[in-house]
Amino acid sequence: MRTSWLRLSWVLLLSACATTPSSPHDGTEDPLHQVRRVTVAPEVELEVLDYGGKGPALVFLPGMGSTGHVYDVLAPEFIATHHVYAFTRRGFGASSWPATGYDSATLGHDVLAALDGLGLAKATLAGHSLAGDELNWMGVNHPERVEAFIFLDATDNKGEIAAFLKPGPLPPLPFTVLDGQPSREAVTALLARDLGGPFPPHEIDQAYEFDAATGAYLRYHRLPESTEQCVRGAALPDYAKLKGPVLAISDDQAFAGWVESLTQAENVSADLRERAQAFLPELRQHEAAQEALLKSLPNWKLVTLQGAGHYVWLARQAEVVSEMRAFLAR
Repeated sequence: MRTSWLRLSWVLLLSACATTPSSPHDGTEDPLHQVRRVTVAPEVELEVLDYGGKGPALVFLPGMGSTGHVYDVLAPEFIATHHVYAFTRRGFGASSWPATGYDSATLGHDVLAALDGLGLAKATLAGHSLAGDELNWMGVNHPERVEAFIFLDATDNKGEIAAFLKPGPLPPLPFTVLDGQPSREAVTALLARDLGGPFPPHEIDQAYEFDAATGAYLRYHRLPESTEQCVRGAALPDYAKLKGPVLAISDDQAFAGWVESLTQAENVSADLRERAQAFLPELRQHEAAQEALLKSLPNWKLVTLQGAGHYVWLARQAEVVSEMRAFLAR
């Protein structure tokens, strides 16, 4: 979901517009974070959650399909030692939904522009899933702006998957199917079952839409084309070029598991099943080679939480917090 890209030529507008308290779904006041909107490109603003705290900046970046609110339980664990933020990328949730700009380079540049808009000269970046591409872009292109990197199940080579998927239509992605769920509570329960723990209430509010009359699930709250553009716009990473300290926490799964499922899926074309079968040995070899590379890099610490699932902090929050605190206090 990642090559070299031209720098954008427009001048960044340094803005952090009206700051307001966020509100939970029942309308009561919520002291969890303040919400800002920061301009990162002409007519493109990102939602920025400011959790407060004292110390150097720690910025959380969500995975594809999520918003910054997905960190509402994890982020406050670090406000004693850091000023903590979370960004919602373009095309999702309350951020702007432009028609284009979902390649790794543009999304990475959005992070850079948001740091500028907040007046942050440097930050530790913690990213989940797709956000690994944004961390990689920042580390390769602007290492002076990154204090350290934290990859939360985010080192899979999405650029290689993008190349594999390029010849045909996008197959069903490994997301929980929510169609037909009768209520917000049903969606919350289903996601908790599949992901190892419940999403925070704000994440349910911001990432999904529900029928105002019946309460039934309607759709994801995002630009409809954003997911496919993110998948197809992913660049190949170059993790060996990251020179700052790196913590990578992951489960024991990788993209090979999903590609293997495509070899037997009845809802994809026979051509895709055949291509998946042919690609699978190569992908497994590349995943093993990348794991060996990351283990050999002296600035990387790899932590595997067996069976934690993709949202590692939902199922194993205490372990994730412990690893992150030790890393940040190095």
